[in-house]
Amino acid sequence: MIDMPFSGLVQENGTWVGKGYAFYLLKLLSTKLNFTYTIVPPKEHVLSRRNGILSLLYENKVDMAVAFVPILPELRKLCTFSTALDQSELTALMKRPQDSATGTGLLAPFDQTVWLLVLAAVLSVGPIIFIFTKVRSKLWHDPNSERYTLPSCMWFVYSSLLKQGTTMIATTDSTRLLFATWWIFILILTSFYTANLTACLTKPQMTLPISSLEDIVQKNYQWVAYKGRTLNFLLSNHTSEDLNILNSKPLNGHYISTYEYPVKNILNAVNKNKLFIGEAHYLQSLIFEDYINKTRKHVEHQKRCTYVIMSKTILLTARAFAFPVNSTLVKPINKELMALVEAGIIKREKLKDLPLAPICPLDLRSSERQLRFSDLSLTFRVVLVGYAIATAVFLVEILARWTINLCKRRKGTTRWSVRSLCCTWKTRSKTRSKKNVTPRPNHVMINRLLDKRGANPQKISPLSLYQNAPHGLVQGKKHCINGRDYYVVFDRYGDQRLIPIRTPSAFLFQYTT
Repeated sequence: MIDMPFSGLVQENGTWVGKGYAFYLLKLLSTKLNFTYTIVPPKEHVLSRRNGILSLLYENKVDMAVAFVPILPELRKLCTFSTALDQSELTALMKRPQDSATGTGLLAPFDQTVWLLVLAAVLSVGPIIFIFTKVRSKLWHDPNSERYTLPSCMWFVYSSLLKQGTTMIATTDSTRLLFATWWIFILILTSFYTANLTACLTKPQMTLPISSLEDIVQKNYQWVAYKGRTLNFLLSNHTSEDLNILNSKPLNGHYISTYEYPVKNILNAVNKNKLFIGEAHYLQSLIFEDYINKTRKHVEHQKRCTYVIMSKTILLTARAFAFPVNSTLVKPINKELMALVEAGIIKREKLKDLPLAPICPLDLRSSERQLRFSDLSLTFRVVLVGYAIATAVFLVEILARWTINLCKRRKGTTRWSVRSLCCTWKTRSKTRSKKNVTPRPNHVMINRLLDKRGANPQKISPLSLYQNAPHGLVQGKKHCINGRDYYVVFDRYGDQRLIPIRTPSAFLFQYTT
C-alpha cells in the first residue's frame, strides 16, 4: 500500500520494489529469519474489503501486509495484527495565518472571559456606591451626608479606570472602603494589562484559530483527507464517536484519491484555506520538503514557512503489520519485531528524514518586529467611534433646541394676546427705566456745598443736602458693606441708592452720569 514515507511501491525492470520504513523492517526480518518474499500490490491502496489491502488478507491471497495498518477493533474480524510498531497522530495541516487567533491588538492581553468580567465590574461598582450612599442618607437622616448622583458615581468609576482625578470625596468609612477596593482592583488590573500588552506587541505568541474537531466544525472549515484511509474508514462506518462530529457537515469534507504524487494536490487545497487531515509525521515531511524547495529557489526567508501543523492531535491510534486470521507467521515475526521496536529502529528511521531543529514551528521566534496597523487598529476604531457618537449627540442637541424654539414660536403665534401683553409690559418697563435717570443737581445746592471750605469733607453731614435736595430724597441709614460705610437712600421711585462716605465726591455720587 502506498503510504509514503511509511510504505510505497516502485516498479523496476518489471518487478515491484518496496520503499519506506515498512519494507526496511521487512528486509531486516528476511535477513534474520532467512526467507524471501514477493510483493503483490492491491488493486486500490485503501483500507477496503473489496479491492483494498484487507481483501487480500481476508481471502488469504497474501501472507502479510507490509504497511503501517491502523489497529482498529473493526478490522480484527478481517485480519490479525502484529506487535505495535508506532502510534499514528492524526492532525491537520493549514496555511499559516498572518495574525494570531487571540489577536495582537489592545484586546490581546486578556481573553474574552476576563474582558467580560472587567466590563461587569465597571458597570456594577457605580450603582453599588450610589445605593450605599442613598440608603445611608435615608437611614441616618443626615442632610450633610454623602449624596452622590448615579451619573457622578459612574463617572468616578470610569475616571478611576483611566487613572484620572475625581471631585467626589468620601467622608464615611464604608464609602472609603468601596473607593479603596476599586482603586486596588484598578491598580492590579492595569499593571497586568500593561505588562502583557508590552509582551504581546513586541513578541506575540502565535495561536492558531483551530485546536480541535469542534473548532473545525463550528468555524465551518473545509477539510481534505486521503480516500480509503483511517479517517475515511471511521467516518463511513460511524464507529468513532470522537470523529462523528465531522459527519454533521458532510459537504465540508473532500477526499484525495491520488497516492503516488499527492503533494501538489494537498498543497493546492491548503492554499485555498482548506485543512488537510493526515498523519503528523507525514505532514512534517511535507513541510520540510516544501521548505527545501523554496530555499533552493532563493525565496525570502520569511516566506518559506507557508504552512503550519495544528498543535493538538485529533485521533491517536496504534499501527502494525497485518496477517490473515489464524496465520502461523505471527509468532516468529512478532518476536523479531519486538526486538527491532525496542531497539528504536523505527524512531531512528523517522528522525533520519527530518532535521534536528523544528521545521517551521508555530512561533518563528523573530527577534525584531514592527507594529502593524492590525496591532493598533482598535485604537483608531475607538477614536472614530467616540467622534461619531459625539457628533450624533451634538446633532441631537441642535435638533432638540430647534424643536423647542419652534414650539415656543408656534405657541406665541396662537396666543397673540399674551404676547402683546408681554410686549406692552416690556415697553412700559423701558420707559420707566428711562425716567429713573437721576436729574442733575441744583446749582444752589452745589454752591452751598463748595462754600464750606474750612470744614472737613469727611465730617460734613449729608442730612441737610438730602433734606433740601429736589426729587424728594429722604434721610438714609448708614450701613457697612465690604468694610466700607455707605448711606442707603431712596429716590422718588422707591429705588435704593448707595452713597459712599469719607470721599469728597460722595455727596455728588448719585448725580454722576
